[in-house]
Amino acid sequence: MQSRRAGFTLVEVLIAVMLIDVGLLALVAGSAVLVRRAAEVRTRSSALRAANNRIQTLSVATCGAASGAASGAAATGNVREAWTVTLQPNHVRELRDSVAFTIAGDNRSVTLVTRLPC
Repeated sequence: MQSRRAGFTLVEVLIAVMLIDVGLLALVAGSAVLVRRAAEVRTRSSALRAANNRIQTLSVATCGAASGAASGAAATGNVREAWTVTLQPNHVRELRDSVAFTIAGDNRSVTLVTRLPC
């Protein structure tokens, strides 16, 4: 009579461990990508917020304060901002704000443009 032992062979255990390792490595790699993307979204959101704040600040100025064209620039850390106010025909002024920033060594920018009546 032959007796059968219950359990796993060494080969089965090694294959199971390898499959678990591959799954864990994929999970860690996916998490790294998510963290990097979240940082990119945060930086882009800050740039948009800075541009929006500048446009709002420029929009409250009177048209007489900006005769012809006005411009300016500011830099904070890795974020650079430049803006212009241009008087257009028909008593319209164009407000343009461009914010440039760096994400993982890649230069990106956000530009907001609006036109307001004088």
